[in-house]
Amino acid sequence: MPDSRLYTSNPDTRPSVMTGLLAALLLATSVSIHADELSDPGIWHGEWQAEDTDFTLLVLPSGTNFRLEPLRPAGIEWQAGEGLINGSSGTVEVSYQGVVAQVMVQLTSPETAVVRSMSCQPDYHVVCTLVRNQQARFIKLQ
Repeated sequence: MPDSRLYTSNPDTRPSVMTGLLAALLLATSVSIHADELSDPGIWHGEWQAEDTDFTLLVLPSGTNFRLEPLRPAGIEWQAGEGLINGSSGTVEVSYQGVVAQVMVQLTSPETAVVRSMSCQPDYHVVCTLVRNQQARFIKLQ
């Protein structure tokens, strides 16, 4: 049987129920707008810097794909394949000193992203050991 408190005819409780419903509706709408904003591939374009480092790269989206170009690679020589954008997340293969990693990027806002390794081979390589269960936060500079 439904909870009768939800269907009360008491005028004193109607405003609080309506306020709660309105707040939930506004929250759902703002989350939906934010999700739509993050799914625009154009939002990826720009210069991104790993937080608290000099490591900076340029993200160049083209439709649902993207390229990465090193701007300030912090002395690291790496190569990236063509990335794939899927809404507010993307994946790209990155190679560095014999290591190949599949990296996932998750936009958390139009100006921030969290990057983590989904896989890293060979798994015994020191680089793979260091990145396992780690993530980096990137800040969009432009």
